Amino acid sequence: MLKLRFNYRDLFNAPRLAFSIQRIWIQFIGMVIGYVGYLIFTYLSYFLNNYSFDIVWKKYGLLPCLFTSGEVVPWYSWVLFVIGSVFLFFAYLVTNTAVARAVYMTGKGNHFYSWKEAFAFAFRKIWSILLTPVSIVVLIGLMILGSLVIGLLGKIPFIGEIGISVFTVFWFIGALIIFFFAIVVVVAVLLVPGIIATTDEDAFEAVFQVFSVTWGQPCRLIFYQFISIVLATVSFAVFAIAVKQAVLIMNGLFINFMGSDFMNLCNNGQAIVQNWTFMLQGIIDGAFKGLSPLIYFSHNFTLIPAADLNISVTISSYIYAISLLIIGGWVISYGLSTFTTGNTLLYLVLRKYKDDENLLEREDAEEENEESEETTEEDKEEPEED
Repeated sequence: MLKLRFNYRDLFNAPRLAFSIQRIWIQFIGMVIGYVGYLIFTYLSYFLNNYSFDIVWKKYGLLPCLFTSGEVVPWYSWVLFVIGSVFLFFAYLVTNTAVARAVYMTGKGNHFYSWKEAFAFAFRKIWSILLTPVSIVVLIGLMILGSLVIGLLGKIPFIGEIGISVFTVFWFIGALIIFFFAIVVVVAVLLVPGIIATTDEDAFEAVFQVFSVTWGQPCRLIFYQFISIVLATVSFAVFAIAVKQAVLIMNGLFINFMGSDFMNLCNNGQAIVQNWTFMLQGIIDGAFKGLSPLIYFSHNFTLIPAADLNISVTISSYIYAISLLIIGGWVISYGLSTFTTGNTLLYLVLRKYKDDENLLEREDAEEENEESEETTEEDKEEPEED
């Protein structure tokens, strides 16, 4: 069992716990599924606006986004884009729950808990995962709707203005509650995967815990969340630097053995990746500033025309580019996995502060069912007495 001190120092276990093939694989699968869904819906939103695939691909590559494009598109294109974004968001929550569950079970000493079991748990709890933030958003929407009704009543001549002004204090309290609920939505997005994974409870309990943590431990929540974000960012950067150095070593070795063919293959493969993900480079530059050249290949590679290369080199360049994308996906997955793990540990610590309960020592419903199934199988295997 994972030994916790139940303070901020426990969060520093996150990079180590997240650095696991199982956890990174879970995060990678979920990220790819969510991203593919987002990509399909976003490209469809452009196609319905009479954009050809070639134009959109050259302009945005693998990272299309209506918000950043500045394009004027019809409402149905926005609907498709929102559907894709919501799909990506929900996939992120479900995947994070699977990662958190794997971390939790490993922390309890169950090192044979598989990634398939983690996803099975997440899908079994999918409605609790999704309904927790959605229900809070609905509450905010209802309060806003109520304010609109009151605003319409305020248009009644004389009585409306007087009535609104008399109850100003109440309207202020209502606005303050809406603001608090908005903060709770953000906390829910961050903590719901860890809450569901460690408690095996439903949406009602998750909502209660989100409100309880936000109201009861606000300072620790902010401080611990800051640590979690920093750890995830540093973990991503360190892993990315190590991976880049490994790719450089691999390229150097094969260039010495294969010569110009592998050199051209590398050049075109890296040029293809840059053409596909050029918008991501700007994000990395903005986040890491001067350190960004250590994280990715910042050198601008010029694509060698296919007519000047062997067909095998051209084909291999695309295979090499796809391989680099997969490797990059694993790097991003590790950063996200570290963030999820940090938030899972964060909730375990805050639950101890709040309720004086160590969730690692509690047996949840899934474990009870497994034990009952094992007992039933053992009873069946026992020979009947004459």
